[in-house]
Amino acid sequence: MANESLLKMGTPVCWADTSDYDNTASGITRTHQIDLTSLASTDMWQGAKADLGATRAAGYAVKCCFEPDVAPVAGTYIEVYWSSSFSATAGVGNDGGAESVGADADWDGISGGGAAEQLEYKKHLIFVGVMPMGADIYPMVKTVNPYFVPPTQYGFPIVQNLCGQALEGDAVEMYIALIPIVDELQ
Repeated sequence: MANESLLKMGTPVCWADTSDYDNTASGITRTHQIDLTSLASTDMWQGAKADLGATRAAGYAVKCCFEPDVAPVAGTYIEVYWSSSFSATAGVGNDGGAESVGADADWDGISGGGAAEQLEYKKHLIFVGVMPMGADIYPMVKTVNPYFVPPTQYGFPIVQNLCGQALEGDAVEMYIALIPIVDELQ
């Protein structure tokens, strides 16, 4: 009998807000902090650094939920990036000018230079995917990347809100989850 190579879903690594997040709708347990509450249009926010493990899944499905406070224009979007690092220390070795923090915080590039610096330094991040927004205020859920490969053991997501509206004033349903895709030989 021939062996089969099957895929199985591992335990998700999930960034959400510790004070607001409710996993009733997602079924995904929060493991790391990111507070996207009221994230203004064009602003960027980074999550806390995570340890994906020295031995980890080869790839991850990236599933997100974002909720605008006011209905955005259909066709606008939210971008998701990844800052990779070889170091477990929050502010050390992070891609894209995220050197100073590496924790749940506003992301403005290397020295907090605002929009121009964001535009410059987000090119140093790994693009993960984009969440297209509809013309309503309901939480938008989407797998923004079906197979993302983080290159290092440590890292964190960075989100840029480009939907033309601030995100919801609470973070009850908002999250970013890396869902391990594990190859299993049987």
